[in-house]
Amino acid sequence: MDSDQRSLPLSLTRVLIVPGRDPVGDWMASVVSAQQDMILAGIVRDLGQVEGAVEKLAPDVLLLDMASGVLEQIDLLRRLSAPRAGLAVIVVAMLGEVEIVQQAMLQGAHGFLLKPFTEPELVKSVRQAHDLLLQRRAELSSMARLYPGSAAAPARGEVIVVFGPKGGVGTTTIAVNLAVALHKETDKRVVLVDADLGFGDVDTALNMVSATSVAQVLSRLALMDDAVLEQSVVPHHSGIQVLPASPELGGSDGLQPEEFRQLLSRLAGLGEGYVVVDTWATVDDSTLAILDSCQHLVLVTTPQVMALRDTRRFLDAMRLLNYDLDRMLLVLNQCYHRVDVKMQDVERALGLPVAQIVEYAPGPVTSSLNRGVPLVTEYRSSLAAQNIVRLAGLLAQRSAQEGLGAGEQPATSSNGSKGRGLRARKKAG
Repeated sequence: MDSDQRSLPLSLTRVLIVPGRDPVGDWMASVVSAQQDMILAGIVRDLGQVEGAVEKLAPDVLLLDMASGVLEQIDLLRRLSAPRAGLAVIVVAMLGEVEIVQQAMLQGAHGFLLKPFTEPELVKSVRQAHDLLLQRRAELSSMARLYPGSAAAPARGEVIVVFGPKGGVGTTTIAVNLAVALHKETDKRVVLVDADLGFGDVDTALNMVSATSVAQVLSRLALMDDAVLEQSVVPHHSGIQVLPASPELGGSDGLQPEEFRQLLSRLAGLGEGYVVVDTWATVDDSTLAILDSCQHLVLVTTPQVMALRDTRRFLDAMRLLNYDLDRMLLVLNQCYHRVDVKMQDVERALGLPVAQIVEYAPGPVTSSLNRGVPLVTEYRSSLAAQNIVRLAGLLAQRSAQEGLGAGEQPATSSNGSKGRGLRARKKAG
């Protein structure tokens, strides 16, 4: 924001307009410009530039024409309408588009105008929206004074666990590339944790060397503050941060399952973004503790009969433990057109829809692993890389729809108890 914008009177309402394809947007701009208590902050005709314009121009009110196509980018509408955006959103729609308006209001829009509307109606709506915005700001300011630190809870990261009940199905490849893709697609912080403490390969897959490991951090976690924990994760040139497994066998001896839960909670508490966890193909107390801690479980299998059989056994066990299967995204890895098992048969056998197929690409995947470079950067044009990028987009979309990341707790079981009941039920059984 430039100095001229900062010197504007506090009573002036800054209005940003995102028009549709008709002349109404330009007409609204002329009406706003003619008001003594309003200023036209700008007109943005490209949805891809809206968030940047909001940050740069700091509007109080956003007039958003639904004909701009914003409903096709529902996450954008939700972010613009969120309290943290600090502005009031008024949606503009055609008379009769009741369902469209309802969708917008459900995403957080603060008001609406139905075409055709008059100049007095437009001006009144903008002023009312600004008054409500000022009232909301005053309430937040008052809350902050009365209860310091309580007005806005710090944003938390979401834990995404990548797990395959059978070894060799590609969980490490999925986890590594999913972490890199999430960072690229969302521009958010991503921490990749190698929880395969026996034979972890995340560091090799990324061609990196680290002086710290999960085992070392777990052994000293109770003595670490957030600053020290932050320094324990290793930055990678892809933009993600990594906490690799111990390079030595036996480095995890004596570690308790609850320590894993605490580690993931602490990493999630470092800030908004994602904590992606690569796991091992064993269902033990440590695995269950990790599963308890996640908001999303990426379940990886292949279209081979033995892998599908083990996946089915795992899902049956999770159902007995009342695990929330809605948190799962089933990924069918290493698929190729000659496969004998059809996707419909997979879904019927597992009782879970396939969220994403990752195409069979032995050349790019092998080269990626051997060279220690992420598939989604060096071989982005490959079908497998594109599939993983789509998986990252799906996870980001689910995160936005479910409103997680701001203090949300891990998945609950279907009976309402927290996920940590998995381990208790396992021991009881």
